Amino acid sequence: MMKGFDGTLSERLYLVMKHEGARLCCVDFGGDGAPALLLHGLAGRGNEWYETAQWLREHYHVYALDQRGHGRSSKGLDDYSRDVYVNDAACVIEQLGQGPVVLVGQSLGGQIAYLVAARRPELVQTLIVVEAGIHPDPDTPANIRKWLNGWPLPFPSLAAARAYFGGDDDPEARAWIEVLEERDDGYWPQFEGEEMVSSVEDQREYGEEWARLHCPTLLVSGEKGYLPQAEAREMLTLNANVRHERIPGAGHMLHLSHAHEWRKIAETFLREL
Repeated sequence: MMKGFDGTLSERLYLVMKHEGARLCCVDFGGDGAPALLLHGLAGRGNEWYETAQWLREHYHVYALDQRGHGRSSKGLDDYSRDVYVNDAACVIEQLGQGPVVLVGQSLGGQIAYLVAARRPELVQTLIVVEAGIHPDPDTPANIRKWLNGWPLPFPSLAAARAYFGGDDDPEARAWIEVLEERDDGYWPQFEGEEMVSSVEDQREYGEEWARLHCPTLLVSGEKGYLPQAEAREMLTLNANVRHERIPGAGHMLHLSHAHEWRKIAETFLREL
């Protein structure tokens, strides 16, 4: 079991798998029914899906992967290409051994999710993609490096980290605080910054693979998020299997900041299926 910053013991189990030399840890949130696998975004971790897992597990057995370079999974690897992330997720689904999954991903995780569904359609029953597009952005690696280099590391205390990220009342801030770990000289993220940059350097066009999706697909974006409305419309044009929902006022991490609206949209989609 894992001890949290609040001193409580989490009952979340970790499943450990291996793929191409990487140790992949998967949070098992439990639940009954068909399997659902949740994929976090860049610099995140599986535990950030805790609130989503609580309602999703009423109808599904919910897992959330710590992707390579993140959380409890392997660091210091040679390959952070998009293809290896996709192969990791596919391998995890296979090792869960419970048939096609409901696959949910946000940002980097959203792109990985739809690429798994396009390349390995037998593994995915239903797909929910949050704030992930199909076009490359060549500025992303530099922007990520600048953002991470701005973190005043190490944080001398959790209180200092909370103040930097925006305080306990901000669900996004809480998520960033939870990726920190205590070391001898203070609190550091559970990832290496340059590995995060490497994870977004593989910039390609994915419209063709998006168009190949055959499973029921929900695309969710935030009004203030990173996915342009024009790109979302293009994604609908490319694939008739896709439904799009846009959350007013929401940003990139809408599954945290607008949890109620996110739940309503996702639950409605899954229930109708």
